Amino acid sequence: MKKNLLLLFFLVSMISFSQEYHFDYFVKEKSVHLKPAKSEWFSDWFYNPSIDTKIYIENYNNKTIAVLYSKDQKLKHIFKVNKIKEQINFIYKHSRKVSESYNPVMLYNGKEVFEIKKLDSLKYSFIVFNNSKRKKKEIDAVVNLDIGEFEYIDFRIDHIITREAEKQLKNLLNQNQKYIVRSVDYKYNSKYNRSNSFELIQKVDLTIKVPKVLKEPNHWSDFED
Repeated sequence: MKKNLLLLFFLVSMISFSQEYHFDYFVKEKSVHLKPAKSEWFSDWFYNPSIDTKIYIENYNNKTIAVLYSKDQKLKHIFKVNKIKEQINFIYKHSRKVSESYNPVMLYNGKEVFEIKKLDSLKYSFIVFNNSKRKKKEIDAVVNLDIGEFEYIDFRIDHIITREAEKQLKNLLNQNQKYIVRSVDYKYNSKYNRSNSFELIQKVDLTIKVPKVLKEPNHWSDFED
């Protein structure tokens, strides 16, 4: 009897202390490189806008996993993904420390400047110049917006100054509406052209549990069993 009570307490504790993540939307994103060589790929992820958290779906050699980064970005939790018809199951595999090189601390040096111009109510021009003289462009982009159920202002441009530009764009928009950056077309110095766009945003009801007692990985690859 005592043994059964201890087992019950252990199970209740595991349930109580496991961490739950809820996701409200499924997003399919398309990325296209136009220069110097043309290529395209898709990325899928689930999103919780209230806490700005994503779980990414990754595929390799006919295996599918989901990757959830902790809020402090020091751990990533890996789940095996099984899909049976329209039902998707997430099975916790292990957790792994994230290398600092994955999430480096980027500091804006203050030399570059940017400008945002309104083209119409849902389209803005975003330009980054290499200095205050505004003669040489580092980034020349067009940001396309949609009115949505949640706010997602992310240029998806790999440049530290874009975080400040996103804040400025938010201030220019109608504060009574929620906006999503649906697509961005941009180029670097006219040599590198790329576009990112949301192909699908679908309402879902997904809950993922990360156990309190984490497992260490047994293999170097997160796809290995």
